[in-house]
Amino acid sequence: MPLFSIRFFIFLVITFILYYTLPKRFQWMVLLSSSIVFYYLGGGLKAGVFITTTILTTFYGARRMDDIAAAHAAALKNADKPLDREAKKALKAKMMDRKKRVLRLVLLLNFGILAVLKYSSFVVGNVNAVAGRIAPGFAIPQPRFLLPLGISFYTFQTMGYLIDVYRGTVKADRNLFQFALFGSYFPQILQGPIGQYGALAPQLYAEHTFDPVRFRKGFLRILWGYFKYVVIAERAGILVKAIVDGFDAGNYRGLTVFLGVFFYGIQMYGDFSGGIDIVLGVSDLFGITMMENFIQPFMARSVSEFWQRWHESLGHWMETYIFYPVALSKTFSKMQKFLRAKIGPYYGKTLPTCLASVIVFLTVGIWHGAAWKYVCFGLYHGILVSADTLFAKQFESSRKFLHIDVDSFSWRLFQMIRTTFLITIGRYFDCAISAGTAFRMLLTTFRDFDPGVLFDGSLLTLGLDGRQFLILLFTLLILLTVDIINYRGTICRDVFAVQGIVFRWLLYLAAIFVIMRFGVYGPGFDVSTFIYQGF
Repeated sequence: MPLFSIRFFIFLVITFILYYTLPKRFQWMVLLSSSIVFYYLGGGLKAGVFITTTILTTFYGARRMDDIAAAHAAALKNADKPLDREAKKALKAKMMDRKKRVLRLVLLLNFGILAVLKYSSFVVGNVNAVAGRIAPGFAIPQPRFLLPLGISFYTFQTMGYLIDVYRGTVKADRNLFQFALFGSYFPQILQGPIGQYGALAPQLYAEHTFDPVRFRKGFLRILWGYFKYVVIAERAGILVKAIVDGFDAGNYRGLTVFLGVFFYGIQMYGDFSGGIDIVLGVSDLFGITMMENFIQPFMARSVSEFWQRWHESLGHWMETYIFYPVALSKTFSKMQKFLRAKIGPYYGKTLPTCLASVIVFLTVGIWHGAAWKYVCFGLYHGILVSADTLFAKQFESSRKFLHIDVDSFSWRLFQMIRTTFLITIGRYFDCAISAGTAFRMLLTTFRDFDPGVLFDGSLLTLGLDGRQFLILLFTLLILLTVDIINYRGTICRDVFAVQGIVFRWLLYLAAIFVIMRFGVYGPGFDVSTFIYQGF
């Protein structure tokens, strides 16, 4: 069910009324029922089989691990005589081994489903390409699977919960239907954010009283999300489609290509963060606070900081369940010890950390899609983040040698521009149709750089006339202004939500007018197409 449609508005209003009019003990049931309806209307019956499988296997797998831990605690308590340290250690090792077998089975099943549905076609295609050179005519039939709605998001969220239960940081949920709500909560199922069980589940199950101020904040956030999506992202997407999608046919080069990729970044931000604003705003209506996914990413002063501000919930998941387990593993500890002896303590410690970062970003790239361009995307960002860590001392020495005031406005502005440039280069691998096309686009960007396109009017032939271009630039200025205010600690919607009723209604009506009047709804517009919905 598209988030920008009359059906969704009606659906949301009905859910909201039921949520606050029925007895509070039924609130989580209202959300679960709405989530089931939302998912089956949007994904269909076949897609529902996969999310149901994930919920059931994760729920019972977590309960089994909890039961194993409880049996271990009971064995310690009911022992005929006090156990010595070695006996306790052996008993715990046996318990952890049993839990690990359950964990591996459920992880293998669910990540296996994700891998088969999302990546099998990519793998078979590459196998056929290699095998075809050795044995012409050899070809494995290319599989074509249904990709269930939100599979990456609900898989990562439920597997994070499973690992938390294994580690003992949360207790296994004992109510299957409540856990089903955690795994399928309808506002987030399309594009996140990826929730943590300990933070999200208690709110989903709790009883909530209607809060008019919070309702206003949520409503304002929803409007802001629609503004970013239909006014900015869809308008920027016209330029992107003309330049990036038409790269080979249009013979675009130099600065034109760079601007196309730069506006792809703007489109991504308006689309993805706009969708997240809608999700978080809808959750606010129900009294539920979800994890922020975007914290003014274009204010970042390094690539590392950018990834702390962009898609934060995915970054947190990767850090918690991949980076630290890899970096602190026995293999990496041995590597650190070996390298410290060979190349010194600093690089001996830092190099394994950098390798763990590259593994994380390679995983992030593959998570985005089954294509070599996403592998390049992940490696590019992993190398940049690792270089930032590896050469931190050299960078610091250079700044001191050049007498750079790191707190000055000019230096901070330079860092933000530099970071935006580096991130834009990485987006070539995200937006291009293939890795080969991305490299050709990069080559022509730097080989045929032509700043004259800024003044010869050619940019106004790419789908946006002068008026539309001015609207895009003006709305980007609004977006930048709000981001700067929020970056400095004042949340605009929180301020507006407590103003007088006349001001608030003028603001509501003005926002709705701008969205309806200046939103892009022309040929090709699809209310169901948020970019990250495909992940």
